[in-house]
Amino acid sequence: MAVRGRGTGADPDTGPDSRLTRPGVTWPPGPAGWQQRVRAVIARTDRPAVTGLITLLAATGFVLARWDEWSRRNISRFILIGQHFAHPAQLPPGMPLRAQYGYDGQFFYRLAINPLNFHHTAYGITVDQAYRFMRIGYPVITWLVSFGQRSLVPYMLVAVNVAAIGALGYLGARIAGQGGRHAAWGLLLPGYFGLVTSLSRDTAEPVAVAFLVAGLLAVRARRPVWAAGLLAFAALTRETAMVAIAAIAIVRVTSLVQRRSRPGREDLAWLLPAAVFAAWQAVIYAFIGTFPLDADGGRNAGAPFISAFEAAKTNLSHIALTSYNGPDIWLAELTVLLVFAIAALCSLRTSRAPAHERLALFLFLIEICVVTPNTWNSRTADLRSFVEVYVMAVIVLLGRPRQPLRQPGAWLLPAATLSLLPVLGSIITLRLSWA
Repeated sequence: MAVRGRGTGADPDTGPDSRLTRPGVTWPPGPAGWQQRVRAVIARTDRPAVTGLITLLAATGFVLARWDEWSRRNISRFILIGQHFAHPAQLPPGMPLRAQYGYDGQFFYRLAINPLNFHHTAYGITVDQAYRFMRIGYPVITWLVSFGQRSLVPYMLVAVNVAAIGALGYLGARIAGQGGRHAAWGLLLPGYFGLVTSLSRDTAEPVAVAFLVAGLLAVRARRPVWAAGLLAFAALTRETAMVAIAAIAIVRVTSLVQRRSRPGREDLAWLLPAAVFAAWQAVIYAFIGTFPLDADGGRNAGAPFISAFEAAKTNLSHIALTSYNGPDIWLAELTVLLVFAIAALCSLRTSRAPAHERLALFLFLIEICVVTPNTWNSRTADLRSFVEVYVMAVIVLLGRPRQPLRQPGAWLLPAATLSLLPVLGSIITLRLSWA
């Protein structure tokens, strides 16, 4: 029996040079070989879990960078508690305070310590308006994952939002897949610049939108019980979710009338969230003597279109030609939002998104046109309050049939995406070093 010498190491089938000599194989691979590898990578990453993981890692990386660079490794600085609402003697030692009014995250922090404490002042923070109490979803989740431990609340406020943004990536990939697109297109859903600000300041938009989109997917899947629960929680997190629930109700009731049929199990998707939202309003009224929705409407709603036009006029008059300042950023963000909204409106007839989702986009556009100057004029909020318009526009655009770019309208989604990227990048950079 022949014995192979140790020193040869030159089996022609398994040795290091076999890739040069094996029939039909060349090294390095030619253009066709690289194309095959690229296609293989694209195929392997065409999974919602991959998109969700990418989003989760990106959100985590942003939080760590902001924690290290801006907050000087103090996670409590994300809350932005204002001196006007703070009672320092009742706050934990060393809790950082901001000058004057702070930001909305301070009220979510206070509610996350004890979501059922309806006192005007508690845990060192005074609530400014009654409508804060109805936005209970984000604080409840934070309270649960904090196990009622006050010291963990600042960390969990951030962690919950990071998880919500990761979930949005996963859900966006599911929607992209249903539209016949690669899962990576789902990255658009959490790619709104307003969500960067929400993540930076402990506000509720990521959680509200994640539950809203999950509820809409449950409606698509004809799982009304799941849809009802998810949409109800979305409404308890941000009352604007009721706009989408109203769209479901309008489409469903119209269908029942046309078919002359009775309500069924599918109607739970809008009936239960509406009932839960009304019941929570009643509970708050029983404790504080005021309906929070009335307080919200009086403060955050106004004459249609006036606030939007006034805000645009003011910011246009303050454009800086030599620098990129607050009005420039605001106008860039508004332009991107309009690009997505207009592209989606142009796609309403061709999109395969369900009728209630297309109607929800239209209703959300009406909703943002009646908010007050307080919302429109904020140059530091990055239009976070208009996140539902962006999300519904993306959902409608992802529902467009895939077509070659030379086909009419096929360029709308790529063009909108290209308009988003530089603005999103600038906001990420800004929030790493500024409150």
